[in-house]
This record gives sequence, structure tokens and C-alpha cells, in this order.
Amino acid sequence: MAIVYIIPIHTHLDRTLAYVSNKHKTENENYEDVFLDLHSVLNYTVDDLKTEKQFYVSEVGLTSLETAFTEMMDTKKLYNKKDGNLGYHIIQSFAPGEGTPEMIHDLGVDFVKRAFNGYEAVVATHLNTDCLHNHIVINSVCVETGKKFNDCMESYYNLRQISDELCREYGLSVIENPKKRSRKPYDLYMAEKNGEWTKDAIIKRDIDECILKTTSERGFYIEMRKLGYSFNFERKYPTISHPKFERPRRLKTLGEGYTPQDIERRLMSKWQRYKIDIPEQDNLVQEFFEPLDEPNYREVYVSFVTVVQYVKKNPNTNRELDKYLIDEMRKLDKLIEQQNLLCHNDIETPEQLEEFKTSCISQIQECDEARNRLRKMLKAVERTGDEKEVAELKEHISILTMKMRALRKDIRICDRIQEQEPKIENKINEIMNDKERKEMSTDERFRRRSGTNREDDITGR
Repeated sequence: MAIVYIIPIHTHLDRTLAYVSNKHKTENENYEDVFLDLHSVLNYTVDDLKTEKQFYVSEVGLTSLETAFTEMMDTKKLYNKKDGNLGYHIIQSFAPGEGTPEMIHDLGVDFVKRAFNGYEAVVATHLNTDCLHNHIVINSVCVETGKKFNDCMESYYNLRQISDELCREYGLSVIENPKKRSRKPYDLYMAEKNGEWTKDAIIKRDIDECILKTTSERGFYIEMRKLGYSFNFERKYPTISHPKFERPRRLKTLGEGYTPQDIERRLMSKWQRYKIDIPEQDNLVQEFFEPLDEPNYREVYVSFVTVVQYVKKNPNTNRELDKYLIDEMRKLDKLIEQQNLLCHNDIETPEQLEEFKTSCISQIQECDEARNRLRKMLKAVERTGDEKEVAELKEHISILTMKMRALRKDIRICDRIQEQEPKIENKINEIMNDKERKEMSTDERFRRRSGTNREDDITGR
């Protein structure tokens, strides 16, 4: 089972400058700047530590490994094609335990000859992981025709097809129906990986619950609209909008099982064969927010952090609150830091917070002055050669440095509190006002219903 990646090799001024300024990488002074990326990839590909002293390294269309870079450079100069992509770095990875180093290396060489006929290449089989894998560096310019390799989706699929054919010939497994890779932003991917409640996770959870509560497509969309969701099926890719999220989301980007067709299929396959009990809402607002009457800083943070922690741990029971607290759930560690600073130092008012911050600044100045004195003493003691006293002075300097680092962190936390505490109070008020509106709406419906019944009773008399 081979997985193929192709990465263009190109250079940027900042990377070139960083490479040239590195004293460990300036031995090749005659190389032109534009080829430095290509040179560094070649060096990585034939790393001794990964290829058993370069035993599994081969050249295709080249005289020798030592002259590979020079020959690729000469080909570019010959056809005057030194711009654009310099080459391509291809990674061909196999399943753990599949094949021998010799077999995988021979397959890589055959892959180059079949897919890149006429192009110069270096093939190295790396043995430093559980999965044997080939690193292949291809010159972007064909030595025979002078044409550049066309890197596009069509060429990528062609490379994957050739790789699969070779795997079958060598008796290795093949992924028959590869799934498309999801292109999620890195921060969203990491949030989902860490189990955080992202906006997509909230939408998917609500879709799952509504599917379990209904037996028809019409019933599903009714339940979703009860939660405040809206859909747009007139666009090329249908979207879903959450009542508290600014931008709509394409249903297909939520993953497998959440397109309109997938939802219909899930509903048809279920037919309400069983019932699920959706947990009732917990009374977090009444328990933690309603008792806050002219709260101080410490009370605000303790109540707010407690609610955020509870909602994050029990998302299925707090569907009315998670839409307000999505950002706070992702930054819970920082909120806890702020809460701990307020509680440990008994800070209840803005004035006390500012006083604590000023105290930290003055302590840093005192520590810095003491550290400078110790450093002067250290220089004098080092000249005498008293190793014991030198070690003691260094330890005292280290302790002062650690103390200053902790004080600076406290100052940063104070700055965050001063910036975010008003926002937290506004968030609490927003949640409370929304709850009051819902309660008033319920009471109003009940009052009208009761009033109608009374009028009927009077008329009847």
C-alpha cells in the first residue's frame, strides 16, 4: 500500500538568506541562490543515517550521486529554465511491515523510470521509521526535451495510478477506494484532535440529535429550525447557518454523513427502531449566574469558569449555553490562570488588581538591580578561581531570574483580566437577558391561552 505525496521545490528570498547566513551551510559557495532549496532537499534525501550509509540510494539519468546537483543545475542552464519550480520532492510511503528495503528501493527506481522518463532523479529508501518509504528528487526540466514537468491534479492522479500498478506487480497492497483528504485549517484540525468543542462539532452534534429524534426528512428540518438553524439549498453547495455563528457552513465540509443526501440516507436506514432520551438542560444559569448581585472580580471569574468547565465536559446537556461559550471553551486554560491569580491574591476590585500589578513591576525592578549586583560580583569571583562561590552566585542569579519570569507572567495575566473582565460580565448579562426573554415569551403564550379560556367562560355564562 503506497501513499504518494509530491511537493514542489522552490525558493524564497527569506529562506535563501537564512540558508546563506547559516555558518554550517556555507560550504557550497559556488551554488547560485536560486538552487539552494534543491540542494538542501538532495542532502536530506541521501542522509546517511536514514539510508544505512547510502546503501539504498540510486541515480536515474545522472552520472553519480556526488555530481547530481551540478548536473541538474547544468540542465537548467542549458535550456535557460532556472525560474519557477526547481524540482519535485516525492515521498512514497508503504504500510508498516510491508516489503523489504531492497524491494521498496527497486520499486522506487521503477516508478521513476516509468513516470518520469527522461528526467534526472535521485531515489533514496529511508529505513528510520516503522514504514519504509522512498524519497525521490526529480529535476523539473527534462534532460532530453527541455520541457518542464506539468504539476497538476491530472499528473498527480497519473503518478498515483503508476504507483498502484507497481505495488500490484510487486505483490504489495493497494488502497482501492482512497478517500478525499479534508482541507481543514490547521487550528480547527488541532482543536478537533484535542477534543475541543468547535463550531463544527456543535452543528454536527445538533444534527445527530435531530436525526435520532425524527423519522422523516421533513421532521428533521422542523427539529433543526426549532434550535434556530436555517438552510440554503439554492447554492451550489447547500449551507447551514447557526443562530449565533456569523458565517454559514457548507454541509459537505462537516465531513462524511452530513450532506443532505447522507442525512436522508441516515433517516431512511433508521426508521425509529429505538428511542433516545435527550438529556434535559441543566440549570447552570440559575445556580451560578442569577445569584451574582453586584459581584466582585473574584465572584465573576469563579462563576464563569465553573460554567465554562461544566459546559465543555457535558456538551450534550448544555445546548443553550455552548453557542455563547465556544471561544471561552477553547481558551479555558487562560481563564483558569486568571481566576487563580484573583483567588490566590484576594483581588476583588479593579483598584486592587492595579495595585497588585504595580507591586509586581516594582518587585521586578528590585530583582533586576539585585541580579546586576550579583553579576558584577560573579565576574570578580571568577577571576579568583573560587568555584564554590561561583556556583553559589550563579544559583542566586538563577533564582532571581525565575522570580522575575514569574512576576512578568503575573503582569501579563493582569493585563488579560483588565481587558476581558468587562467582556465576561457582558457575556453573563447576554446569557441572562436571553433566558429572561425566553421565560417572558413562555409566560406570554400561557397568559394569552389562559385569557382566551376566561373569555370563553364569561361568554358561556
